[in-house]
Amino acid sequence: MRGVIFIISSPTGIGKTTLCNIIQKERSDIERVVTHTTRKPRKGEINGIDYNFVRTETFKDMIKKGEFVEYALVHDNYYGTSKKALNNVIKKGKNPILAIDVQGAKNVMNWIDRVVSIFILPPSFDEWLNRLEKDKNRDNLHIRLNTAIKEFNEIENFDYCIINDDLSEAVENLKKIIDTTTLKTRFFKDRFIDISNCLKKKIKEYLEG
Repeated sequence: MRGVIFIISSPTGIGKTTLCNIIQKERSDIERVVTHTTRKPRKGEINGIDYNFVRTETFKDMIKKGEFVEYALVHDNYYGTSKKALNNVIKKGKNPILAIDVQGAKNVMNWIDRVVSIFILPPSFDEWLNRLEKDKNRDNLHIRLNTAIKEFNEIENFDYCIINDDLSEAVENLKKIIDTTTLKTRFFKDRFIDISNCLKKKIKEYLEG
């Protein structure tokens, strides 16, 4: 597989999806993978763009057929990344970016080695709680906060952390991570070795001449 999968993960309401959408618009080498969910669309969400919204029966049938890279039951709804959606991005020669919950992120990291994982943190509890309380689309606040306790326990398993205080600064930090990743030998070894071999050949031709 060519390219690197970038995972953006966090507890609810910290801005992982917003970050993914912005970075996709600003970088031609990145494309967000649209994941599947059984929850109902929130106000303003569009099927096929924000999520692939499907019935629970459809989702379970996809599980049986082995169509997901990862899936998880979160807050009474299923969420999952299909192999087809992921491969469609890779075939374009782009690096996929995923906005997924922490449980799903762990599943991808255990399944694929060409992954860079980024955990998004809020600037403070009060600021985060204020965002959650303003968002009337998010129900079961106490359940979500209890889930977040478990999710924060996983932070040390991620490669990077970004504090989403100022959105523009968070975007710039994400760009820096992507730029650094594209220079890592372990991810793009074949490309760098090809260049190196070409240079060695040219050196030998020059010396022999």
